[in-house]
Amino acid sequence: MDTNNTPATRADIAEAVQQLREYIDERSRDLQTEILRGFADYNNSANIRFRKLEADTSNIDNSTTQRLGELERQMADFKFRLIALETRR
Repeated sequence: MDTNNTPATRADIAEAVQQLREYIDERSRDLQTEILRGFADYNNSANIRFRKLEADTSNIDNSTTQRLGELERQMADFKFRLIALETRR
């Protein structure tokens, strides 16, 4: 084991503090990147779910519109038949 018993100078301490700050800054940036990636993944997943919900809702709206249109057509047909029966009397 290499032992160095020479006292640390202010320059040595300043250099060690600077290295520690750089190390902490680097780790902080890495953590920020990982957090942002996690949020991006969640956001992409949520967007896919919302698009599916929008598509499902749109399909329900279209289906309802078509069914109401068919009911209106049948009601109009019924009215015409009723009018035709009344005019025969």
